[in-house]
Amino acid sequence: MPNWYPSWTQCSLPANFRPAPYGGVVAIAIIGLVMGGGWIALTLGASIAPGVALALAVLCIAGIMFCTWWLNVRLICLGGDRSAIGAIYHLEPPAPTDNPYTAFDNISDLDTDYSFNLLLYQFAPKHQLPSSFVSNQWSAGAFSQLGADWPSLPPLVPAVPFAEVSDQVNQILPQQSMASLGLGFGGQGAESPDNVVLPGGSNQHFLMHCEIEGPGMHDLLVLLQVMLGVFIAAIFVWAIPVVGPILSWILIILALLALLIGAPAITHDGPSPPNEGFGGTFNPYDPTKNPKDPVDIAYVFGRWVYDSLHASPPEESNELHPVHYMIKMCPSVTQGDLGNGIWPPGLGEVQLKYDAQFAVINSPTTLQIQAEPQNRWTVHPLLDGCLAGGGYPEPPPPGPVIV
Repeated sequence: MPNWYPSWTQCSLPANFRPAPYGGVVAIAIIGLVMGGGWIALTLGASIAPGVALALAVLCIAGIMFCTWWLNVRLICLGGDRSAIGAIYHLEPPAPTDNPYTAFDNISDLDTDYSFNLLLYQFAPKHQLPSSFVSNQWSAGAFSQLGADWPSLPPLVPAVPFAEVSDQVNQILPQQSMASLGLGFGGQGAESPDNVVLPGGSNQHFLMHCEIEGPGMHDLLVLLQVMLGVFIAAIFVWAIPVVGPILSWILIILALLALLIGAPAITHDGPSPPNEGFGGTFNPYDPTKNPKDPVDIAYVFGRWVYDSLHASPPEESNELHPVHYMIKMCPSVTQGDLGNGIWPPGLGEVQLKYDAQFAVINSPTTLQIQAEPQNRWTVHPLLDGCLAGGGYPEPPPPGPVIV
């Protein structure tokens, strides 16, 4: 089994999807403020601490509600795990901060995923979907029509048969399984100067968005859950004679300090590009634009989803999210060649070979075999004696030593 990258999210089936619960979060927050203020008012200001703790506890519940949606509902399942092969085009690393205000200025700053766009094999940065397809891309016959029109579309698309690229192209297009949800689809735009819209073209380029997940939003969920428990405790300890009010305020202050310190810390809890095969760094096409610079080519394997929250800028799109595993391909390609759509030969065959290997790895038969006792050793069976149905033969004697 490959060393799967960590994941903290799940995807929802299209039938189970619901939009971001902004209204519910705001309603719960208002209820919390009213309840806390009401408590203080009813006691004529004699019990400020439990009123404040109650309001903050309900605010935590609102935050937990949003984080749960973010982690478990936001991504829409499109059909299991898929692969893509292409060039690292553009990087979107997380942005760590030590400033509490910056950490809360935009909730997405607490999302510590390492994102990148992959330019699909056989395409150039300038290639783009035709506007005639984009204007009709949610219709049931749009993909078939794209295939029929393909031979007449160059230079918008590469001059290769549609059959050679149809699987990759389909992965970045709207899927009929979620057409009834009424969501947008802006696709992935290229970075300047490759974002020029060609005659008859659009700003949807042949880019697959990929995200190596960081634990940021999961960390925030855990932090809010802990704070909720502390605020509830602050409500009850207030009733302790003499020391209760002091303890209550101490707990409230400690919880708020945890939020002020924890939020910036969360932004630092992100992934980095995989060390194995990449040396911990990516060589992207953008932004250097030096024709002689290398660009890494990668095989990426991950969960195929639609991200419903990429709405500003309007780049609602399909993704590989999370990336389970990726492999650096050799050789790399230069920026100049990639800009002209010149790729090393044979990458399509390599993708098929890796796909076959991952199919074996993920098959129920393989998982069943791995779970058998004789296959769960950490020291080789010849050493630890964990045998299957029969014994193993003795290893052959060592050969002669040649000096």
